Amino acid sequence: MDDGTPAPTPASSGDRRPRWLGQVLDDRGVRLATGLAVVVAIPVAVLFYFQFRSINDLASTSSVVLRQLSQETADATAREVEDTLKRPHISVLLAVPQARSDAMDRAWMNDVLRQGLEESPFVEAFYVWSQVSSDMRDRLLVYNRDSLADQSADLDRRFRDAPGVGAVILPRLRQLLEHKRAIVAFPATIGGRRKYVQAQLRFPSAARDTFSSFVALVVDAEDIRTRHLPEMMKARLATVQHLGGFPQLDLTLRDGKGQVLFSSAPAGADVFVDQRSFPLVFFDRELLEYAAPVEVEPETWTLQTGFGGQTIAAIAESSSRPQLALMAILALIMAAGVFFVAGAAAREVRLAELKSNFVASVSHDLKTPLALIQLFAETLELGRVRTPERAAEYYRIINGEAKKLTRLIENILDFSRMEAGLRPYRPTPADLGEVTRDVVARLHSQFEQGRFSVTTHVESGLPSVDIDTGAVQQAIENVLANAMKYSREHRDIDVVVERLKGHVAVRVSDHGIGIPKHLQRRVFRKFFRVESGLGGGPQGCGLGLAIVDHTMRGHGGSVSVESEPGQGSSFTLAFPIPAGTAEVYGDRHEAHSGDRGRAADAARPA
Repeated sequence: MDDGTPAPTPASSGDRRPRWLGQVLDDRGVRLATGLAVVVAIPVAVLFYFQFRSINDLASTSSVVLRQLSQETADATAREVEDTLKRPHISVLLAVPQARSDAMDRAWMNDVLRQGLEESPFVEAFYVWSQVSSDMRDRLLVYNRDSLADQSADLDRRFRDAPGVGAVILPRLRQLLEHKRAIVAFPATIGGRRKYVQAQLRFPSAARDTFSSFVALVVDAEDIRTRHLPEMMKARLATVQHLGGFPQLDLTLRDGKGQVLFSSAPAGADVFVDQRSFPLVFFDRELLEYAAPVEVEPETWTLQTGFGGQTIAAIAESSSRPQLALMAILALIMAAGVFFVAGAAAREVRLAELKSNFVASVSHDLKTPLALIQLFAETLELGRVRTPERAAEYYRIINGEAKKLTRLIENILDFSRMEAGLRPYRPTPADLGEVTRDVVARLHSQFEQGRFSVTTHVESGLPSVDIDTGAVQQAIENVLANAMKYSREHRDIDVVVERLKGHVAVRVSDHGIGIPKHLQRRVFRKFFRVESGLGGGPQGCGLGLAIVDHTMRGHGGSVSVESEPGQGSSFTLAFPIPAGTAEVYGDRHEAHSGDRGRAADAARPA
C-alpha cells in the first residue's frame, strides 16, 4: 500500500527472463551484495582449499610417522628380547672352551659364570659337569645366585654339588645324545617347578657318541613369564618417544597359547598395528636346526604394538577433525560476516534508492496540488467562471488540494520528528468513535471528488481510550487516504469502530488492489510502496503507514493488515482500554447489549 517496494513491471515480450530473476538482476543492492560476496569468497575459498590440503597432508604424514614408530618399536623390542635371551648362551656357554670345561677349571669359570648371572637376571643357575677331570668326575656342580652372594675365595662354596638336579638333567642329556647335537634344549621339572634347560655339550671325538663335559643354564618358566619379560617390556616402553597430540604406543606380549603376559593397552583393545613373533629359545634362532631335539617345536611368543585399540587411519582422522571443525566454524563465521556486511551494504543501497525515490515522489506530490491550486485560483481571479456552482466546485477543489498538501507536509514533519526521537504523544481520554467521525467528515470533500462511498459504523457504549487526538486523527486519515489511493473501480470504503479483545479498534476496509502475502509485514517500513496497478508506478511517498505504525506503538497499541490481492485490504488500529475501565465497560456493555444494533452512519457523495 502506502509503504512497499515497487513491484517489478511485467517482462516485455523480448525479455524471456523469469519475473523473479529480472527483479534480482535489476536490484542494485542485490548486485552489490553478490559482488562483495564473490570478491571475499574467492580468496577465502582458495585459502581454505590450501588449508584443507595441508590438513590432509598432515594426516598422511602423521599416518606414516605413527606406522614407522610402531614398526620400529616392534622390531627393536623383538630384537632386544631375542638378544637378551641368547646372551647367556653366547657370553657363557660358548665362552667356556672345551678344555676348561673338561678340566673343570672352576677358578677360570668363576668369573665367566658370575658375569653371566649379573648380565642375565632371568637365568636361575649355571650347571657344569665333566667326566674327564679326575677330581670332579661325574659331579654336577651348580653356580647360582647364592654363589654370587658368597664373598669367600673358597670355590667349593661357590660351586656346590647338585645331585638332585643331576638325576633329572643327566638322563635326559644321555637320551638326547643320539641326535648328536651340540646344543640341547628341553623343558624339565626340577624341585616341583617347570624349568627351561639348555646345555652346550662337549664331545671327545667327532663321532659324538658320548660327551665329555657340558655347561648348562636353567631358567624358571614362571619367573620369565611373570617377572623378567614383563619388566623388560616396561623398560622398553619407557624409552619410546611418544608423539604429542596422538595416543601413546602400547605393547602387548603373549605366550605360545595366546595368553597375555604383559599389556599397556586399555582393557578390551583388540586392534593392533604390528605384530612380531619369536621362539622362546636361549640361543640364536638361526641355530634351531642344530639344536636337539629337532622334532620338538619351541614355544612361539608374540609381541604386538598398537595405539589404544585404534587404527592409524582413525587416529589420523581424529587428529585432523578438530582442525576441520575449526575451519568449518571459521567458514561459518566468515560467511555470516560477509552475509551481514553484504546485507548492510545492500540495505544502504536500497535505502539510498528509496530516499531518491522519496524525494522524487515528494516533489511530484507537492507539485501536483500546487499546480491545481494555482490553476483554479487563476481561473477564479480572471473571472472566467460563469456560474456560482462552478465557482463553488473550484473552491472545493482548491480546498481539497490544500488539505492534501497539508497532510503531506504534516507527514513529512512528523516523520522527521519520529526519526529524531522528538515526536511526543500527550494522551488524554477521548471517544475514539467521535474522533473517527471527525476524520471522515474532514475528508468528505475528497470522498466526493473521488466519488467514494464511505460507510461508518461506531459500536455503542465504547469506553474512552487515552490517545493523542491529533496524532490518532492523522493515523486514521493516513489509512483512509491509503484506501482511496489504492482503490480501483470498487470505491466502497467501510470504517468500523468496535471493541476487540480488550481494545477499541478502528478498522478501515477497502476493495482495492490488495497486498501480496509476502509484502504484508513490510508495508509498515519507511519508504516502502506497493505498485498501484493503476499506471504511473507506485503512488505516495512511502511514509503514511510507517507513521501509523509509530503512532500505534507510541500508544501501546498495534496496527495489523488483512489482505488478498485483487480483493482489497483491511487495516485495524487497536488501542488498549485503560486499566479499570474495561471492567466497568464490560458490566455496562452486558446491560445494554441491545444498543449494539445501532444503524451505521454514512458519508456518501451527493
